Amino acid sequence: MKQLITIIVPIYKAEKYLDKCIESLVNQTYTNIEIILVNDGSPDNCFSICEKWKRIDDRIVVLNKENGGQSDARNAGMKIAKGKYFIFVDSDDYVSKDYVGDLFDILKANKADIAVGKMEKFLEGSSLESRQNDREYILTFNSTEAIQDFLYEKHFVTSVTAKIYKRELFDGIEFPKGKKYEDLYVFYKIISKCNIVVYGNKSIYYYMIRCNSTIGTLNPVKNKDFLLAAKEVHTYVLNYCYTIRKAADFKLFQAAIEMFVHLPKKTNNYEQKSYKEELWEYIIKYRLQIVQDKNCRFKYRILALVSFLGQTILSRFFQFASRR
Repeated sequence: MKQLITIIVPIYKAEKYLDKCIESLVNQTYTNIEIILVNDGSPDNCFSICEKWKRIDDRIVVLNKENGGQSDARNAGMKIAKGKYFIFVDSDDYVSKDYVGDLFDILKANKADIAVGKMEKFLEGSSLESRQNDREYILTFNSTEAIQDFLYEKHFVTSVTAKIYKRELFDGIEFPKGKKYEDLYVFYKIISKCNIVVYGNKSIYYYMIRCNSTIGTLNPVKNKDFLLAAKEVHTYVLNYCYTIRKAADFKLFQAAIEMFVHLPKKTNNYEQKSYKEELWEYIIKYRLQIVQDKNCRFKYRILALVSFLGQTILSRFFQFASRR
């Protein structure tokens, strides 16, 4: 008998996209699934849409709760889940019809703890053309190799979506309520419990970049979670898997430079000035290493190189590059 797999969907202000998301889930070729739709106090028509789909498909469970954020919604879904495996899907995304089946197949075939699929990104309002991979392949990693891969963002993006997990990996682990970049806070802890993590390059998850997404509305003055999460991961790596220190250095540099270039150009606020100095110190500390490390993403190697010309030129270069 096929194993029951739980799909958890946190929902907030997603009424324009929710039907497409849920339709892609109920039409999965792997049918022994439980779909938990967590309406996180959404003020629009999301709850009505969830109830409509619940009447259509009895595999759907609707959980209606007060708004607590995406982390709180995911945690609430996990608490009532019945499946031996967890999959997370965001409510403005959608998946291929073989999404669950493909992930579960490569997980079982490789005796893995986590299986990862390929994500395709597209901008809100644009269409995503179906893409064919030139050659499908499978990669396997131990826990240290997998943490290194996700820190460099080679195959494993930080998001917990586009992956299937053994349920027991979340024992004692919850998403941090009230935090942004909650996936970065959690993902390395889950991977550290694994013996084998497997990646398949078949495109199965379609991720929409909304204009009001976390990255799109990055405000380093109001929210420092990206840097705080990167520092937490960095400390873990130094203590438990020092051999991949450079990957953790990159993640800390990435967080610092993203925060730095989004700060106001001028401020009389002492706390903001102090924070800007802290970010710049991280940039200076790691920039030569980033320029020389071919594992780092090209964008950040260029930003690291430009930073040698000074803070003003770095900020102007980032603004110019972002408009292109």
